[in-house]
Amino acid sequence: MKQRLVTAVLAVLVLAVGATLVTTRGAWLLDQRAYPGSRLGSSLDDLLAQFGLRLPGCPADDLRYWSGDNVEDTFYLTFTADPSCVAAFLADNAVTAGEPLPGDRLALGKDPRVQRWGWPFTEAGLYATYSGEPVPDVDVDVVVVPSGRRVFAYAFETG
Repeated sequence: MKQRLVTAVLAVLVLAVGATLVTTRGAWLLDQRAYPGSRLGSSLDDLLAQFGLRLPGCPADDLRYWSGDNVEDTFYLTFTADPSCVAAFLADNAVTAGEPLPGDRLALGKDPRVQRWGWPFTEAGLYATYSGEPVPDVDVDVVVVPSGRRVFAYAFETG
């Protein structure tokens, strides 16, 4: 009898904590687009606003993201879209074109997190690179695959 009571109380507590997380900025727990270990309590919209980035107004598929905690303010974002949508993302975020590079020369491809997530930089051809400062004290680097259909972005706070 006592064991059933303890089990029932624990079940109620777990449900209450879960409901509280969801209603108090814990909605990211339900966002399957976030990579495991992403910052607690920050939604994709929160992170986009913090780093001064805007998603394109057209469909973006296979979207995934990750952000470090407030000690390590970094933000990774990837998605696929039509080339015109990718061009809109680049224009909306006012990034400047850099030197096109083969996949094996991309600094982003050497990042251990990116390797763990399996971001592929193996497509033949040159990858378009971009950089910018969407808001003060934030830098962003963007890589677009040779087909023009997939974006990889890395933003970080500099101040």
